[in-house]
Amino acid sequence: MSIPNYAGNIIANLAGLPDFLRKPMLRMRVAEFPGLSTEEKVEVINNALEASPTIPFPTFAKLLRTWLEVVAELPPDQRRVLLETYAGELAAAPQKSVALHVDGILGVFRELGKAERDAIGESIRQIIGEMAPERRRRILLLMPNSARSMLEI
Repeated sequence: MSIPNYAGNIIANLAGLPDFLRKPMLRMRVAEFPGLSTEEKVEVINNALEASPTIPFPTFAKLLRTWLEVVAELPPDQRRVLLETYAGELAAAPQKSVALHVDGILGVFRELGKAERDAIGESIRQIIGEMAPERRRRILLLMPNSARSMLEI
């Protein structure tokens, strides 16, 4: 018997919604993230990292684009909390990045508007710049050269 993929099902269902429903729902969930406990934040991120590779990429890409747009709209301090949690989990367990469709994710990021890419990129640069040396090394090893170039890291 397999374990149900609840997070994957939620991601697939969200991606299937029309934009006018998907974006407000994501906005609400993302806005709640900074107020979660550390354990809840880690659980949310780990669920997303585990579920993402199980979703067909075209479906996932639609949701990812909306999520990135919402993240770019956040105030810098809230955006940082979210992205820093992702970076921390990937640095702590680099194997989680293996199943991710990194080239596809970068392609979706490239399709964002310049202001959105700049907002997210600035937060990522700050997070990586302030990481402890070993964690920074792990994150940089995980990043393809194209991502480092795109983010000017």
